Amino acid sequence: MAAMLIRRDAFDLAKSLRPLTGDGVAQYVFGVGVVGMAISTIIILMLINGFVVCEMLGQPSNGTIHRAGCFLAGMVGAAGPFIWGSQEAQFWLAVPTSVFGFVLLPIAYITFFLMMNSDRLLGANRPTGGKRIWWNTVMGIAVSLALLGSVWTILNRPPTVKYIGLTILVVFTLIVFLGRRKDSVKTT
Repeated sequence: MAAMLIRRDAFDLAKSLRPLTGDGVAQYVFGVGVVGMAISTIIILMLINGFVVCEMLGQPSNGTIHRAGCFLAGMVGAAGPFIWGSQEAQFWLAVPTSVFGFVLLPIAYITFFLMMNSDRLLGANRPTGGKRIWWNTVMGIAVSLALLGSVWTILNRPPTVKYIGLTILVVFTLIVFLGRRKDSVKTT
């Protein structure tokens, strides 16, 4: 209860780094980390959205359609400060965004793991022998850690948020697996 009543801001969160770096450096490290997380997330989400739009429309993943898909995600993201107008709301928007990304991370890792072992997708470029064992071991560890962290993140949310988040995750997963086309991977 007390943790819910205490109002924390960026300076309070950066204080957790103080024992490692000192007060001044902690503020900069925390700030650079948040900006880096935001910029890298924006870039990757825009690119992914462009590829998804091209795939949905059956178009090549370059050119105007791809750029329009990228631009669409960027415009939605740019609207965020106008929708959540207060400075406090803008700062705390990073928390659910990072939780949402962490929950989806195992899905991405499992997909990479399956793609990396697909003869149909990689053909002769698929790792073999010791390299395959190495990559599968490393990816297995990454999948396990991401899954463990994701489950821990979900289970430590308030009940309403937990159940809404789990429902959204299950619905998205079902849409992806039930809605995928049989001919979506073409070999050349």
